[in-house]
Amino acid sequence: MKRLLTILTLLATLTAACGPGGTTDAGPVTTRELDAQDPTANPPVAPVDSDAAASTTSSTVPAEERFVDIYLIQDASYAVAATRVVPATPEVAGNALRALIAGPTEAERDEGLSSAVPEDTLLLGVVIADGMATVDLGREFEAGGGSFAMLGRLAQVVYTLTQFPTVNAVQFRLDGEPITVFSGEGILLEKPVTRGDYASVLPLVPVPSGETPRWMQSDLPSVTGVPASRQGRVVLVAEDDNLNVRTGPGVDHPVFGMLAPGTVIRTTGNATPVASARWAEVDTPAGLGWVNERYLAAVVGTSVFAADHRIGDVLNELAAIFAGGGDLSPVVSWRGLYVSHHDAPVRFGDLTELLSDPTTYKWPSNAFDVNDPELAAEVTGKTFADAIGASFVSAYDDLDVVVTFNKPMGANIGGRSDAMAIPVELVGFNYVGVYDSGDNPEYGGLDWTIWYVSFDFEDGKPVVVGLTLDQWSP
Repeated sequence: MKRLLTILTLLATLTAACGPGGTTDAGPVTTRELDAQDPTANPPVAPVDSDAAASTTSSTVPAEERFVDIYLIQDASYAVAATRVVPATPEVAGNALRALIAGPTEAERDEGLSSAVPEDTLLLGVVIADGMATVDLGREFEAGGGSFAMLGRLAQVVYTLTQFPTVNAVQFRLDGEPITVFSGEGILLEKPVTRGDYASVLPLVPVPSGETPRWMQSDLPSVTGVPASRQGRVVLVAEDDNLNVRTGPGVDHPVFGMLAPGTVIRTTGNATPVASARWAEVDTPAGLGWVNERYLAAVVGTSVFAADHRIGDVLNELAAIFAGGGDLSPVVSWRGLYVSHHDAPVRFGDLTELLSDPTTYKWPSNAFDVNDPELAAEVTGKTFADAIGASFVSAYDDLDVVVTFNKPMGANIGGRSDAMAIPVELVGFNYVGVYDSGDNPEYGGLDWTIWYVSFDFEDGKPVVVGLTLDQWSP
């Protein structure tokens, strides 16, 4: 570890001597204004998912778990995906629907997310055959009124089920009976429905209205000459999304503008906590407004970042915690840790016991889609400590390790292109590349591993925000 710290210091000195560069200064960082699969193998038999239902009352930790998306409603206007971890049983589609019925977390509610699906809805079964998912729900599912609420809950179920490649369309049953007219709103369900049937009611991307401007960098007040401490870059927002600017702190205040991903905004220095979130005041073309601070990153140039000796200290401590199985909280952002394991980043919020958690996951692969039922069996379930911690330590502590600052290296060795090296949600953060070329002579160096460690500065202190893996093993 001390040897690597020396390497980091030397590289930082060389990088600083070369002046600013890399991708951070020019590259935007992205995220939604909210926090951030596996196809089911359900046979077309007994629609009651009894095994999965029993698992919800068991205290036994599942042997393996998987990541799925549920679709919630942002600001009563459009749908967004929220990641959940569910048991990796053959009834994974049913498990995803159970997570949907459970609704948003408290933190998600603080960020304007809601659900139109009644929390007392009973899931009686899901059958998937020939691209069609038949979902059987209790009559509670059509309780209430309002056309948006009814169409919204149908859309949430359809969006959640059609994330799986084995599902193209959905048909509904209530208490085991086929339905052609849904709820007192008279919504017709005479045929199977798809995502396209709800695109205009609950779009999957925000649709800016003529009254709500979307500001690009050229629209915003200049940050030239503004101290870095009074700037923030919009991060953790997807390319097709925006960061809402509100008239006051909190989602109860109206939206009067939207910031495009990657834009750098002036901040006033005023900030206030609201529920479990923290809000910052910013300067916009329409006056002062408030944004969720989760989606603002410190603006730090590459040369300053690379010359900061504390980066090496944090990397050393991160590797030591991974090796010892301790608490990651001291070196990780208050936002949580975003991990991109050959896929979109997944956020881990509870860091205190993450490395001792025995839960195993089917981690995505760059060789094939682990969501393909025919290939999923080839992927061995691993805990977070094994898949992430051990892999990082192995690369970081290797004698041949190469360390870079804001410089992707995958394209040079057959990995991801420079433009794809960092997932779009993490693009705006500074990062350190950790490259282990591989030591097995049988493979001629092709068993290489790259970890990109994304950093932010919180109260002037560098902390880890994300980990991105690029790897090849013959």
